Amino acid sequence: MPFNDLKVDIKGTLTSNYSQDKKESCLFLYGNNEVNWFATDYLMSDSVPQGSKKGTKGMVRYFLKYLESYEVWKNGTTLSKAVPIGIVTDNHLFDFVNYIEDDIGLERNGILRRVKAALSLIWFIQNTYKLSYKLISISNNNEPTEDGLINAEWLINQHTGRKYISHKCIPHREDYPSRNPINDDAIESIYDDLELLAESGQELKCELLTTLVGLLEKTGIRVSEAANINEHTVELLRLQITSSLNGVPMSLDELANSSKLTIDKKSLQASEAIYRKSQLNNGTSSNIWIQIKTTKGKNKNKIRLIPIPIVSAQYIVRFYDDYIVNEIDRIKAGKPKLNRRKHKMLFIQPETHAPMDGVMLSSLFYDVFSRQFKSTKYKRSPHLFRHRFITLLVKEQLKSLNSNLGGQHLANLILARIQGLTGHARIASMLHYVQLAEAELNDVDVDTQIYAIDEETREVLIAKLGEDEAAIIEFDIIKRKKEKAMLN
Repeated sequence: MPFNDLKVDIKGTLTSNYSQDKKESCLFLYGNNEVNWFATDYLMSDSVPQGSKKGTKGMVRYFLKYLESYEVWKNGTTLSKAVPIGIVTDNHLFDFVNYIEDDIGLERNGILRRVKAALSLIWFIQNTYKLSYKLISISNNNEPTEDGLINAEWLINQHTGRKYISHKCIPHREDYPSRNPINDDAIESIYDDLELLAESGQELKCELLTTLVGLLEKTGIRVSEAANINEHTVELLRLQITSSLNGVPMSLDELANSSKLTIDKKSLQASEAIYRKSQLNNGTSSNIWIQIKTTKGKNKNKIRLIPIPIVSAQYIVRFYDDYIVNEIDRIKAGKPKLNRRKHKMLFIQPETHAPMDGVMLSSLFYDVFSRQFKSTKYKRSPHLFRHRFITLLVKEQLKSLNSNLGGQHLANLILARIQGLTGHARIASMLHYVQLAEAELNDVDVDTQIYAIDEETREVLIAKLGEDEAAIIEFDIIKRKKEKAMLN
């Protein structure tokens, strides 16, 4: 059985023979029931403070998943072995940053936390187990040390005086605007590159990426959610397209019945109204609904419905018919059909013709738009389409609502209206989009804005209160600073 389906098995244990207080113990458990003792021992050790164990657990699990899927993400292979944690190198850490950006598109601080958690785990392994080689070497004040597979350095936080491990892979804030939405020029450059890809004869890859880009642009879904789109979703689009073209569009009740869904019709109608007003709609009223299975957060595996222009839906159906069902690229080349339809999925790997997961889709995007075509100066990542989608929705609401309502209250009202479209479990995790939308409305460069708190303070808040509460605090500080600036 392969090492897959990594999970964390949580159990409550008594702290001592004399205390009834419980603490969480955990096993990092793989699909074949093997335990990753390196990660398990680290999390249960005193190296991780009790108040930080919950957050660290998720960070470590994410790093292990990266190592497990490294070859798939890096080279697009379907069969591969996980990278053993004992042979991780500097290059793996640089790739880890690219992987995080491709997978979830976090801003610099989100990347920083994940890299620091990985470094701390590796440092624990170096100090705890008897290794016959140097896994990680950490210099102090640029003093020369014996080279290891990983070479890092100790730094002192200027605000707290605390020492922490740093690595050159961690991006600098001033040149890392990864949470900003993808802009129109960057999108145009992607379509220019797709034309070059088509001219190179890579027809299937070009059509697949064109379909993916259009889908991400018009729906704001995650790449992992795009990878889940199957034949049933395509046929539901086809049914709606046919009904609309015949002048009798499907009602929301009919759509819910056909998919056996329980829906809040009023909420969906409100969401559709917001979508119609946004730039995403291109000024047309011809929208239908696409069914998306949420892949992140507390709403994981729940189905949500998102409006999509009928033209975009037609492109998805055409791609499925032409390249998955009829395989016209192989027919043109005089090759036999491979029965790509047997998987009943929208996206298949261009070389192996196996179904693609989110990591493989991101890897293909990265391979074409970051490796094959490097001439553009624009930041191009599939997750940035999601940032653009949400920012456009928020911006439209900011324009239409009374901005004197109050910072936090206004933000909560806006985000509650679009939460069903985005698949977020908590409004607090979306607050950054209000800041982005305000910056666009006021023609402010987001990269030049002053951050509310320093990185170390943010980490302390997250460890103590969680990411959502930390986001609320930072948002309130930013709003107060802006209000004071307007008065001065």
